[in-house]
Amino acid sequence: MVTYFLAKSNSTSFIPTYFIGLGVIALLFSQRMKHILSNNTVLLSIITMFLAYMVISNFWHTNLIATLKPAGYALLILSFLVSIPFISHQFKHFPERFVQALLVSATISAIFSLWGYFGLDYRTGDEGRLIAFGGLDNPVMSGLSYGAACIIGFSYFVNRSLLEKSLLEKFLVSICLLTMLTALLLTETRSAVLGLLFGGAALVLTYCSRSAIQHTYALSKYLVFLILSVSLAYFVGYFDVLLERSTSLRPEIWEAVYVHLSFPELITGMGTSADASVYYAGELHKHPHSIYLSTVYYGGVLGLVGLLTVFGYALFQMTKLDRSIMIYAIPLFIYGLICLTVDGNRIIRKIDFIWLMIWLPISLSMIRSTSVESPDGS
Repeated sequence: MVTYFLAKSNSTSFIPTYFIGLGVIALLFSQRMKHILSNNTVLLSIITMFLAYMVISNFWHTNLIATLKPAGYALLILSFLVSIPFISHQFKHFPERFVQALLVSATISAIFSLWGYFGLDYRTGDEGRLIAFGGLDNPVMSGLSYGAACIIGFSYFVNRSLLEKSLLEKFLVSICLLTMLTALLLTETRSAVLGLLFGGAALVLTYCSRSAIQHTYALSKYLVFLILSVSLAYFVGYFDVLLERSTSLRPEIWEAVYVHLSFPELITGMGTSADASVYYAGELHKHPHSIYLSTVYYGGVLGLVGLLTVFGYALFQMTKLDRSIMIYAIPLFIYGLICLTVDGNRIIRKIDFIWLMIWLPISLSMIRSTSVESPDGS
């Protein structure tokens, strides 16, 4: 996740996942790994069956060779999911250090992106939107990634405030948040802005145990904050910037993708390696721009049912977490679910913003087992 923001290219950020995979294989039969697997059996089983089905879906329309790449990606996703709870079981403060490292790397990336935007005029030529350096090489990917980092940053700030940490730390986190939020807004990625609103509401509801009246009061304050923020955005003209692109042809793209699906492809899908690009109004659109519709295209209705089952059970498991982990997992996951309604392509792929918004919070949801002593007594 750290190299994801700072690597020169996606290929570079992908390298650490190989080491994670090899490490998981080496530790697969250790007592701690058995403990984590046994305490997350249901969730891991659901995820494994879903990933396996999406990989096997290639057999409907292609050959074994085309299945090897998504199969490799699926194994890396599974290794990533168990690696974070495993390390957290070994090192108590790992989640906190991991979040700190991610915030620092995202802030450094945002600083360079802002420098490129204002100093080098490094932006999209048609609309003047911010583009991050390195692997985050388009405004949508940049915006979604900075938005996810902002959600994590807000969660960290609230968590540290509850722990009554120093004002200096809160000040530094605030600077990081302001930097990342500025970069996000300049990408003009509307799905990320909408995701922030829902992720913020989830954070309000999860940051501590309170009564219904207290939750209502906290949400009321959040709504006041939103009204003030929206009013400010309106008066400075940011709404005009966001709305000038209308719907970015999302409904038209979705319709064009849907008409390609007929029985039995609507049920079983076209296969994970299929080409989902469509033409509309003389322009090529490379994918459906929705993780849910994409899953239907590649895996059919069966794939979508599997995806929603994974999401539903993962969210259910997150509600059982300790507050110190829940405060990161649920807001980030809600952010991802909202953003990926109108963005995203394959759920099985190498490390990218989907790993950050979906697989990371699901991995955090498995840390619940680390609070229980492992079988070997360590």
